[in-house]
Amino acid sequence: MLASGVDIQASPTHNVGLFATRPIPAGTALWLPCTKCSRWSKEEVAALPEERFTALDTYGHLLADGSLLLPCLGAYLMNHSCEANVLDFGLDFGLAVRDIAPGEEVTCDYATFVEDAGWSMECNCRTGSCRGRVTTAQGTEEHLAGHWRGRIEAALPLVARVEQPLHDVLAELSVPYQRILRGGTVLAEVASGVSVCAPAFMTA
Repeated sequence: MLASGVDIQASPTHNVGLFATRPIPAGTALWLPCTKCSRWSKEEVAALPEERFTALDTYGHLLADGSLLLPCLGAYLMNHSCEANVLDFGLDFGLAVRDIAPGEEVTCDYATFVEDAGWSMECNCRTGSCRGRVTTAQGTEEHLAGHWRGRIEAALPLVARVEQPLHDVLAELSVPYQRILRGGTVLAEVASGVSVCAPAFMTA
């Protein structure tokens, strides 16, 4: 599910992407897996024809249990940036880790998708910290994981202070979100593991 205030537009990074249509403050949850997202079990993924799997894997997320999740409402169109403004490392929702201005592209870091072993791409983000080639193996490197963790931990205290367009759904489906609202501000207190963490309703 994708929050309001984000729209699909042509992107200079790659074909189309997601762009803010209003100011989005740091601490805003911008997307989360929900019951409307398409999901394939580990067994269904194994049975997919190669072309179909490749197409789904391009826009979907492989999870730790081997299943594949395709975010709904256009959330799957979020492009990569080596200076991503949205991270979900260790969470089951995407968190704005800094303020996002109207007209700015909403991006995540594809290296967080470590369950998609062996995946890589040439990066076109043109940021000062561009890594040139992005690989899921980078997501297991402690210096990069530590960088993501620090940015998320800095934004977590803001979650309870800003308007949350997805509050009702998050409050129902996301255990990390519930814990944050109860005062959890350190990532280790909220969730463990790496992006994208399957929400509780998918693992029940």
